[in-house]
Amino acid sequence: MKPSKEPDRSRRGSNGVVKLIAAVTAIACVWCVVLPWYASQPKMKKHLQFLDDRGIDPSAMFYTELDAMDAILDKLENPTEKKLRIHDSKSK
Repeated sequence: MKPSKEPDRSRRGSNGVVKLIAAVTAIACVWCVVLPWYASQPKMKKHLQFLDDRGIDPSAMFYTELDAMDAILDKLENPTEKKLRIHDSKSK
């Protein structure tokens, strides 16, 4: 009987398990180490405080529905200008 050129199924299966464990470990490291570290940086803390002061949930899906979004857009579009657009709730 000739030896088969197909890879051993048990070895191929364990290789997939190793890849899965590596992927889960990488995601866990980013989620549990990198993101908390980044959130603790001064620039990010300032941004998170800015959102919190305005009652903005960073996980919200539709930021354009927030009244505070006008000021944020002005800040992004005109970073050197200090004046902010005042939201007129009567215009809706």
